[in-house]
Amino acid sequence: MSKKNITCILAGLLLSGVAQATTTYVSDIQFVAIREGQNNNTRAVERGIKSGTPLEVLEQENGYTKVKTPSGNEGWIADYFLSDDAVTRDQVISLQSKLSALSESKQKVNSELQDSKKEITDLNNKVTSLESDKTQLIKQIQQNKALAEKAQSIVSQNNDVSYQLESLKKQLATAEQAADQQQSTTQQKWFAIGAGTLLGGLIIGLLIPLSRKKKSSTSSWS
Repeated sequence: MSKKNITCILAGLLLSGVAQATTTYVSDIQFVAIREGQNNNTRAVERGIKSGTPLEVLEQENGYTKVKTPSGNEGWIADYFLSDDAVTRDQVISLQSKLSALSESKQKVNSELQDSKKEITDLNNKVTSLESDKTQLIKQIQQNKALAEKAQSIVSQNNDVSYQLESLKKQLATAEQAADQQQSTTQQKWFAIGAGTLLGGLIIGLLIPLSRKKKSSTSSWS
């Protein structure tokens, strides 16, 4: 065996090893067939392989690629039926699936957001209600404080009135006592005057007859 043949065999083995490590995809065509040879007229090993089906690469030459299907069949397929990437239709399906998942996730997030907004609204309403209750409570406390101060003022005024009333009662009692004393003194005075007048009248009444007798006696001696 010549060195040239050995080199070709080694190169072929290396290329075969590299090809086995890669994966190719059926391009964006509805269905293709895997055939025994590098010709579309050879017998089909497997038919109806859909676009996007991953195929294991075994060998490549002359515009054909020998592949292994997911079902385990080996055969040749023209390179123009193959693509290094997933076909556009499958990419679209994948993207649509991802988009649907994102849409559902978005709807879920929106629903949670609406629930959160509702909870926030409820909390704001409760806060507003509590603020109103707080305002009413403060107002009631202020009113109660004002009533307490007013009651205290009334009690204080009542104490002052009671003190003034007691003072007036004492003054009235003193005045009544003084009036009684004055009335008693006046009565005694008038009694004394009346007694003196009566006594004076008796004396005069006694003196007048005596005076008349004396005058009569004087007249007879003359």
